[in-house]
Amino acid sequence: MKNWAIEFSWIRSELYKECLKEFSNARNQDFETMEKFLNPQKNETILEVWAWSWFFSWKIADKCKKLYVSDPSSEQLQAVKELWKDNISVLEWWAESINLPENSVDAIRSFWALHHCFNKTKAFENFQKTLKSWWKLIIVDVLSWSKLAKHFDDKVAKYCITGHEVAFFTKEYFDSLCFVSGFNNVNFVNLDVKRNFQKEEDIWKFLYKLHAMTKTSTEECLKWAKEILWVSQKDLIYCLNRPLTVFMATKK
Repeated sequence: MKNWAIEFSWIRSELYKECLKEFSNARNQDFETMEKFLNPQKNETILEVWAWSWFFSWKIADKCKKLYVSDPSSEQLQAVKELWKDNISVLEWWAESINLPENSVDAIRSFWALHHCFNKTKAFENFQKTLKSWWKLIIVDVLSWSKLAKHFDDKVAKYCITGHEVAFFTKEYFDSLCFVSGFNNVNFVNLDVKRNFQKEEDIWKFLYKLHAMTKTSTEECLKWAKEILWVSQKDLIYCLNRPLTVFMATKK
């Protein structure tokens, strides 16, 4: 198993955190997606899997009773610890090694990260055990064969400082994982996600820092964004296309 703690240490982790702080407004649509599909409630206990950093955790914790924040990287989790929220418990766990009590959480969510999981079958078994019956699993991620998957596989994997060895979901594979691990009511929603920026140069800064693409130039980052992902301009705002898919299921 690849050492996530090493992969997300120092340079990549620092650039990622810089990106979140510098361009947090560019990801407002991500918050809207979280609110709509997760819809956290004050009486709920929620598990956030591969949480990366503080970006969603603080807002989810404000809306639920208890939040478990899990990620394999202590470097990434440090920012969550520094939120100093009493209802957050930080767990340095892989998705494959989640070990919470059975039937202990009302919802499990992961945003744009579960493609890093190498043993998805085991992860889904853990999700099924941990989740209460008839409650929800919500994964927002990159759909295999999409333009965003192409950008990751053709550019990020080559020029990210740590590489990007992952496996994206197809809808068929997600459905199969749910079937064998005890989930039903499988559903998918394709999202036309846009990242909005004040200046064109902010696009390459965003991509360069988000993916730690230190093995290439910033000019190339912008060129590939235009060629693969598509960039448009409206009312003096530059929009970067980043299509995602919501994968949803409930425990039987």
